[in-house]
Amino acid sequence: MKIIVTGVVAFVIWCFFSAWLYNDILLPVIQKPVPVLTIPDPQQIAADSLAQIKASMPANLIISFEFNEHKFNPDQQLEASLAPFRAWLDKYPGSQIVVTGHSDLVGTIEYNADLGLKRANVVAKYLESARIPSPRMIIESKGETEPAADYLTSEGRARNRRTEISIKM
Repeated sequence: MKIIVTGVVAFVIWCFFSAWLYNDILLPVIQKPVPVLTIPDPQQIAADSLAQIKASMPANLIISFEFNEHKFNPDQQLEASLAPFRAWLDKYPGSQIVVTGHSDLVGTIEYNADLGLKRANVVAKYLESARIPSPRMIIESKGETEPAADYLTSEGRARNRRTEISIKM
């Protein structure tokens, strides 16, 4: 009987000791927040800054043309729309302006590519006169290959006769 009582007393003492050890010593250490040191990823920082730069870029400028024409009449609104492009070129000397001529579907592929190039060249000459340096321009023609609208309606074909001015990083 003495052995049983001694065993029960030892078991009770062991239960109290283990409960105290778990609740007062181990549990606070387990629940204690561990400070995590985060090291910024340079690629993420570069991607974020590039996204900010891209978001601040001026929106593409579109100049519309009449059917089978490559001449246009610049207006005050166009001159005002070029100011952000000039400011961008001043701020980012490695960037360029892309002048892309487009046409509608009427005519042969070669004719439309040539017409798109003529439209782009006319706009590029205007940009030179508007104090945008020609070495900072890329002039290209997409012809009928990149439509902005459908070719089924006359309004859609009219939207495709255009020259786009955009920024290339």
